[in-house]
Amino acid sequence: MVLKNIRYALKNIPKKRVTRLCPEVETPLSDRFRGLQILDKSKCIGCGICANTCPNNTIKIIKAPIAPGSSKQRWFPEIDIGHCLFCGFCIDQCPKGALSSGKEYTRGIVKWAHKDMLMTPDKLAREVDIDEGDEK
Repeated sequence: MVLKNIRYALKNIPKKRVTRLCPEVETPLSDRFRGLQILDKSKCIGCGICANTCPNNTIKIIKAPIAPGSSKQRWFPEIDIGHCLFCGFCIDQCPKGALSSGKEYTRGIVKWAHKDMLMTPDKLAREVDIDEGDEK
């Protein structure tokens, strides 16, 4: 039995590796993959339908600047990624198509502090680098 396992291991050493080391080697994603949400601030009307349809209540509608450095504010969604199911209901129910699904699933998401998991409108619109976050 032991010799059989050793022979099997020696036989498979020269073969190509079948496992991937995540996150160093990213997995190829399908077209239907739902990653971190992307907000188009120019399309968002702040209606709150995304927040009402979220099954985990992870979306809040907050006032945020319409552009970086602007003093003018409007209502935008803020998503707590730590509780998000990535179900896509918020994207499906958005009447203006302001929310969409990105392909990011490891970069910028895997963090340990709750404030880093809170996706503000600036982070959703990618106006702030997700890795660095906003210093609030």
